[in-house]
Amino acid sequence: MMKKRQPSKLIIRKRSSLLTMLRRAIILIGLWMGTGYIVYINICFLLNVYSDALVSDYLVLNLSFRSYAIFALLVVVIASLMIIFGWLRIRKLKRQAKNRE
Repeated sequence: MMKKRQPSKLIIRKRSSLLTMLRRAIILIGLWMGTGYIVYINICFLLNVYSDALVSDYLVLNLSFRSYAIFALLVVVIASLMIIFGWLRIRKLKRQAKNRE
């Protein structure tokens, strides 16, 4: 009697084309630049280093400076938490990949 071969758990993925990878890179760079600009503006508000143009843009919403400072702090805290949890998740996935080898 022959033993049944168990299928391999190896996942083979098709490699993306160069154009697709380039498009993804451009989108990610744009998103990171936008996120960095928002974090930069909020850090400027937290450190009280802002220009008249920045203030006038924020005054469109008719909120107080204290509200903006709280919002800026919230954005910085959320960004920090996202970075920490992302880093921890990547480490966990690396450990799992090592254990499966």
